[in-house]
Amino acid sequence: MLEHDLIQLIHNHAQAPASQIRRQPALWREVAALYRDATEDINDLIGRARAAAGVMGGDEAQDGVDGQLLVVLTGSGLALNAAQTACSAAVAHPIEGCDFTCVSCADLASAPADYVRDQETVLLVALSRGDDEGLLSAVAQVRSQTKNLFVLGVACSSDDPLAAALAPEDDGLVVALPLVASAADDVSTAPVDSEPVQLAGFTCLALFAILCLDTAPVAEKLSHANQAAAMGDKVIMDEAALASLALSPFDALCVLSDGSAFAGVAREARDEAKNFCGLNEHSIEVRLGDVQSAALDNKALHDALGVALVGGTDDDRASQAAALQEMDETAADNGCTLVALQPEQAPHFIGRSFTFDGFAALPCSYLGLPYLMAVQVLLLAASVK
Repeated sequence: MLEHDLIQLIHNHAQAPASQIRRQPALWREVAALYRDATEDINDLIGRARAAAGVMGGDEAQDGVDGQLLVVLTGSGLALNAAQTACSAAVAHPIEGCDFTCVSCADLASAPADYVRDQETVLLVALSRGDDEGLLSAVAQVRSQTKNLFVLGVACSSDDPLAAALAPEDDGLVVALPLVASAADDVSTAPVDSEPVQLAGFTCLALFAILCLDTAPVAEKLSHANQAAAMGDKVIMDEAALASLALSPFDALCVLSDGSAFAGVAREARDEAKNFCGLNEHSIEVRLGDVQSAALDNKALHDALGVALVGGTDDDRASQAAALQEMDETAADNGCTLVALQPEQAPHFIGRSFTFDGFAALPCSYLGLPYLMAVQVLLLAASVK
């Protein structure tokens, strides 16, 4: 269907999203290369922020001082979902001496003291989708509340206003991902009155932020990024099998996750689905759900395509598989088609699934990227059938 007849794709407003889906693995490899080239500058900024907060091990930290650095990730729309994805990963494996939180730029701009009060030093990780003046306001408001503000900005283009705003400051660094701006040339605008969907923006911003805050060695992080890209290649290669999982008609899409690991990915899937191709024309309702809760109360799955994002530890996956099996036993009576996206590593859900065979275990933060690609293929299949 990514190879779907061109005339049919155009008729269904799907040519652009199909192109964007296909381009993502190559873009992720480019993002990893950009991170590799910027690693020294990024680590220097984080080190200076830790030192200013008095964190032991930070560059030139004062002897005998063991402070704590508040790291605030922010953005809006898809950039906020990307920030949440990176924040969840950072909370699970934090940089020593750092506390992490994710706040929308609108909330930071309107009430900065609610989030950074009494914090002398803050590292603000600002993800910009390129069209949000609220992000600049958030940076300014947080700066007014703190003695030492360090800003790590990730922008989708080199001419992003965020870059211009921080250029005079020696406590800021903005890394541009111009490849995302290039991909935006293929923005999908399905119904004329719908918002455009930029399918590559989330995954590229999320990946770069994850790489910046991941405490693993650089070589290991780059290996994770390249494996995620290879898994994205598998989505493209096996898209016919994946698309066949969503052939039954459905009135709603329910994205199921467990805990916070895939929360940002699930929200992005929901946001993309609301404006995806022709789905709005068919009044498809989009919901989020929790795997464990849905097993106890499956109302959210009524007449729905339920897509479960499976991952985590062996115990996590075993619990998720058991919950999905319980849901699957009543799915037909509930009008639900249940599909699991899962890694090769056992335990597995033995029902309808798309399994990434042949790949080593991958942290959830990286695994979420090919998972979202798979959801995008399911959405595209539903919109053109």
